[in-house]
Amino acid sequence: MSSVNLEVAQAEKSYEEHEGHVKTIFKKKYHPKALIKPKTPIQRVFGNKNIVKDHYFTSGSKIDDVNQRDILSEPSPFVYPKDLETFSYRVMSKAWRDNLRRKEFRLKYNMRNNYQSRQNLDILNRLFVKEPELQSMKTILDIDPNFFTIVEGRPIGEKFNVRDYIRDLRECLRSKIVAGYREDEVILIEENFIEEQRIIDEIKSRYQSYVDTFEEFLSNDHSTSMELLRQAEKEATKAFEKYEVYRELSKDYGALKAQVYNLEEKWRNCKMYQKFLYLVSPLHWRKVHDYYHLKPGSSHQSLIETESSIFEKYRLGAGSEANTLDAMIKMFLEDCATQKEPLLYFKEPYELLKVFRFIELQNLNSLLHSEELAIPLENVREGMLEAQKKFDEQITSVQEIIDSLIGEIVWEEQRARSLEELAMELINGEFRKLISDEEVLSMYVFVEDVYETRIAPNDANLSVGDMMKAIEMNYRHFLIQLDELPQDKVQKAESECYAEEARIMEIAVDAAKKVLQVESLAKTLKRVLEPRFISDKRVFHPRSPLPTKPDKPPTPPRILTKDETDYLSFFTDYCRHTDKVENFEIDDAVNDLVKRFK
Repeated sequence: MSSVNLEVAQAEKSYEEHEGHVKTIFKKKYHPKALIKPKTPIQRVFGNKNIVKDHYFTSGSKIDDVNQRDILSEPSPFVYPKDLETFSYRVMSKAWRDNLRRKEFRLKYNMRNNYQSRQNLDILNRLFVKEPELQSMKTILDIDPNFFTIVEGRPIGEKFNVRDYIRDLRECLRSKIVAGYREDEVILIEENFIEEQRIIDEIKSRYQSYVDTFEEFLSNDHSTSMELLRQAEKEATKAFEKYEVYRELSKDYGALKAQVYNLEEKWRNCKMYQKFLYLVSPLHWRKVHDYYHLKPGSSHQSLIETESSIFEKYRLGAGSEANTLDAMIKMFLEDCATQKEPLLYFKEPYELLKVFRFIELQNLNSLLHSEELAIPLENVREGMLEAQKKFDEQITSVQEIIDSLIGEIVWEEQRARSLEELAMELINGEFRKLISDEEVLSMYVFVEDVYETRIAPNDANLSVGDMMKAIEMNYRHFLIQLDELPQDKVQKAESECYAEEARIMEIAVDAAKKVLQVESLAKTLKRVLEPRFISDKRVFHPRSPLPTKPDKPPTPPRILTKDETDYLSFFTDYCRHTDKVENFEIDDAVNDLVKRFK
């Protein structure tokens, strides 16, 4: 501080001497040079290396040890996380970015930070340096104790300075302007407060009217609900009375149903006994009297051959409809309507015993006949076993022959496949490189083009070697001729050749572009003119309704540039809360505006 004060004092003294010298010389225009050069921005920030720093960058910014930012204790953003921490790091970094974006979106467009201003937000907190404490210096004061008594009461003469007067006047005017601005803001705030109070009073009045309406609605709803409850109690009593009647009727119905089931079981047993007696009766009697087993609508009466279904109609649980009460009553009514007076062939019980003995004798005869057929059946079985054994042996021999043939066929196929792969490898490998490679074909085309352009048409289909030899001989001949010509003519011809070659190349590039355009146009026309594909497959309709597809989320609004934002803010009536950017057609307007100001 002492060195700086000394330099300032010397500068003021030299400036006063210079001012006095200028006052004595009126005619000479002299512009004094600044003895102390102003500091550069770098010196203002980092200071001068040769001068001891007496004022740090963060001094006077209300930054202390409490609110400073210690970067060394924070996680470094340049360190790549470990493998196990990668996912959590990405999730947290995304959350940090979203939080920062939400904070910035709450601000106005002109108050938001860009990349540079975001880096300078907390630069004072990050670059805080604690100022060293100044130690008091021990000095010796050698002053006369009666000095202040001598000069007491005398006025201190100060020299009038115009610069200080102008500075004080400016500060006074500036303070008045600021006070006027503050007074206007206070008046505006009071008016806003009065308007807000009026709006609040209006809202309170509306709220009170809404409360009264709601209470009236609640009273009406309560009266309606009580009336509905009384009606519900009346209906409940009526329903209980009807339920009692229903219970009595259900008891009677259950008793009648049990009687019907009992009668149905007895009826079924009787009908089955009747069917059995009809079945064991003689055939000549059944053709006349057994009307249950006759085919309806036939020209002559004949019995049904399938007797296996004779008891199905009266069998217990034969179908789902046989156990229902309506089905039993219906079947009983049908039998009563269709049947005639039942007649029986048997009069006495011993007649049934005769029939049973006759059936037993028939069974014994059948057993004896089956025993007589046992030996031929055994012979047939042995013949079948021997034929099956021979057939298995022939099948085994044929299978062995087929297996050997399959092995030979597989070997031949593998050998043919390997030979084919080897041939394709040779064809697509060295032969293709030597014959149909892109470089070889390009070289052949170039050589043939040079030969036909400079020598003669290739009508004889010469090889590449012959054409290259002819080109080499012609090239040597041209070189000998060029050696005989003057240098300026050779240079002129060379420049003309290069210009012609460039022109031909431009024409070729343009032609290639046109060919690509024509090909794309042809593909487009072909796709447009093709008939519409109609699928002939069966369309499967879902048995249940398809799930509704979720609606696509709306596309986010386009991010505006700085020029577009300025154009919408200053040259249009755009409001970012109610208007859409697409309605203003800002692309052409912004470009014209930027070109005009540039």
